[in-house]
Amino acid sequence: MAAALNVPPHGTISPYTYHYLFGLLAATGLRISEALALQCNDLVEDGLVVRNGKFGKQRLIALQPSTRQALEAYIAIRAKHPAKCNDLFVTIRGRAPHKVRAHVVFVRLARLLGYRGATGTAGMRLHDLRHTFAVRSLESCPREREAIAHHMAGLSVYLGHASIANTYWYLEATPVLLRDIAAASEQLFQGEAA
Repeated sequence: MAAALNVPPHGTISPYTYHYLFGLLAATGLRISEALALQCNDLVEDGLVVRNGKFGKQRLIALQPSTRQALEAYIAIRAKHPAKCNDLFVTIRGRAPHKVRAHVVFVRLARLLGYRGATGTAGMRLHDLRHTFAVRSLESCPREREAIAHHMAGLSVYLGHASIANTYWYLEATPVLLRDIAAASEQLFQGEAA
């Protein structure tokens, strides 16, 4: 996020836009298309209204107080720069950046910071911020089966998944979660064998 503040052109809204955009993606797990479709009035008292989710779904997501404060700080900065529309995130053109541009800026920053190799090599992607959010959310969940089931259902709605089956994929995404699944499976197997 700090590196995004050095995105050219300096002295414009663009560096702040990428700084706060990437921060919002990491803090909420939004899709880039959802974040870029946000309007200034989508920040409401109860959270953030995502009007243009995948498959046309709309949802309200809760925000941590620090995320709300960051968005309010960005809105105050944005108010000092001319905008041609009500898009929340805008660049020097006064409109939201295209998602391809956001991807390009992110990849350049990831390379600059050493998180990604040269062109043509695999490395950190913008969508990985969403995956990291989901995995960290699951890792922080209590380990009881019922708690995990409730958490999965809530996370599925929060992320805007069409089906909870799309959320279960994240259980396989880290060694921590896989170890927990293996331990639970082993206990279940040992119980059936007895």
